[in-house]
Amino acid sequence: MKKFTITIMLLSMFGMLSGQSIFLNRPSRTESAIVLEKGVFQFESAFETELAGEASEREKELLLPGIKLRYGLGWGIELRVANQYETFRDKLVSVSGLADIDIGAKVKLFKGNDEKSEVALISHFFLPTGNNGISNERVGNETLVLVWHELNERIGIEYNIGYSNFEIDSEKGNLVYSLVSDYEIGDKSGVFVETYGELVEFEELEASIDFGLAYQFNDNLEFELAAGTGINHKMLFALIGLTWRIGERKDEY
Repeated sequence: MKKFTITIMLLSMFGMLSGQSIFLNRPSRTESAIVLEKGVFQFESAFETELAGEASEREKELLLPGIKLRYGLGWGIELRVANQYETFRDKLVSVSGLADIDIGAKVKLFKGNDEKSEVALISHFFLPTGNNGISNERVGNETLVLVWHELNERIGIEYNIGYSNFEIDSEKGNLVYSLVSDYEIGDKSGVFVETYGELVEFEELEASIDFGLAYQFNDNLEFELAAGTGINHKMLFALIGLTWRIGERKDEY
C-alpha cells in the first residue's frame, strides 16, 4: 500500500522578505531550506484527500487530520515530529487508523551573505507505530537536500532532491525531486506552482504538478489551500490547512 509522507503534505516556507519567508507554511511538496529560529514552535495541521489509479482500480486516501510539530533548537537546527489519521479504500479493502510516526531534523548548511539563497539538509525516519493495514511495518527514511533562491522581492524558487525508502513494498527506494516557484501577492497572501515526482525503484518516473495559496491572518496564524494532479499517472489531490506559530522570529546569522 503506497503511503505519502507528511512532508509531502505540509511543507515549507512561502514568499520573501529580507531573505526570510513572511509566510509560516506553504502546502507544497517542496521542503523549504529555511530553518525555524531558536525557541520558535510551529503547529501545522491539514486535511487531505487523494484519488489515485484508473477508475477500475482506484485508490482513495484521506488524511484526517495530518499534524506536524516543529521546533527551532538553535544553531541552525530544527526538530520535527508528525503523524496523521488515515483512511484508505480500494475495491478490496477499507482500513483506517494512525499512520507511522515521522521524526526528523533539518540542518542549515549555507546562507548567502546577500540573504538571497540558503541550503539545508533534512532527514526523517518513519517508525512502524501505525495500525495494521496502515503501517508500512518497517523503519523507513527520507533525506533531501533543500535549496532556496530569492529572484526578486516577490518571486522565489526552491528545489529539493534526495532519496526515500519507507513504503512497505519498496526495495531499492526512490529518487525524489521537486521544484516550486512562488509569488507574493501582498503583505498577507501568496500563490505557488510546482512540479515534483519520483523515480520509483530508480526505474519508473511518476511526475505531478500542483498549485496553491496561503493567507496570513496575522504574524502567527495562516490558512492554506492546495490542489494537484499527476502528469503521467492518474492522481488528484486537494488539501486545506492551518498553521500556528509561537515565538518571535529572530535571524541567528
